[in-house]
Amino acid sequence: MGSENYTLGRGELRFDKFAPGTRNKTGERYLGNTPELNLTTESENLEHFNSDRGIRVKDKSIVLEKTDSGTFIADEISDDNVALWFLGEVSVVAQAALASQVTVVAANRVKPGTYIQLGESQANPTGARNVTVTSVTDGAATPVPYVVNEDYTVDAELGQLYIVPGGAIDGSAPFTVNWSAAASTRSQVVVGDGTTVEGALRFISFNPTGPRRDYLWPYVQLRADGDLALKGDEWQQLSFAFDILKLDGYATVYIDGRPQVA
Repeated sequence: MGSENYTLGRGELRFDKFAPGTRNKTGERYLGNTPELNLTTESENLEHFNSDRGIRVKDKSIVLEKTDSGTFIADEISDDNVALWFLGEVSVVAQAALASQVTVVAANRVKPGTYIQLGESQANPTGARNVTVTSVTDGAATPVPYVVNEDYTVDAELGQLYIVPGGAIDGSAPFTVNWSAAASTRSQVVVGDGTTVEGALRFISFNPTGPRRDYLWPYVQLRADGDLALKGDEWQQLSFAFDILKLDGYATVYIDGRPQVA
């Protein structure tokens, strides 16, 4: 025993997500930099007291239940980590090239100072990207074109039209947008009805000092825990909590020291 056991904790955290509805692993994924990883154990005891003489004296105590859990923080804001936090799934949206598109904006949506998303539908709620607007005209029988940067502006990357206050588009009538879009792909996190994410969690120790011990929790249930600051003056962080559960045939945790050469 001595100072060689004084430990400064460092290491990598990896999560092996179970396939939905199963206990089948899908491969360990490194969660990126995790500034914090903490474990908590709580227990409930049943106690017995001898009450024959004088003050009661505790003469037996047994553990009725023990709850193991933990928390960690990830600050690499990857698509996969965001999907874990939201209990969602990552997918790739493949947008085919779109030519000669016509969007008629109803009068009740024509409000100066607002944005119109092009290409939105129930199948594609967030709309089209990488658009080219060829014309914006009024709803007259003989269409009159509006003037870009005076009556409207275009965010081509996001596929949005902005109605300039004080321009000719005053909200009194519908207007028509003629546009096209280039083929593109983008990642998308979709949050559905998921309430839990389950899998195995592994911690690989890389302590700069102190013995290195690697942890494996064969079965954990993961959930978001805390706030996600979408705006602020600090690095974004994703806070997670996990419950350590019992998987049939396995212990709840395995803690390995590093192998020694015989």
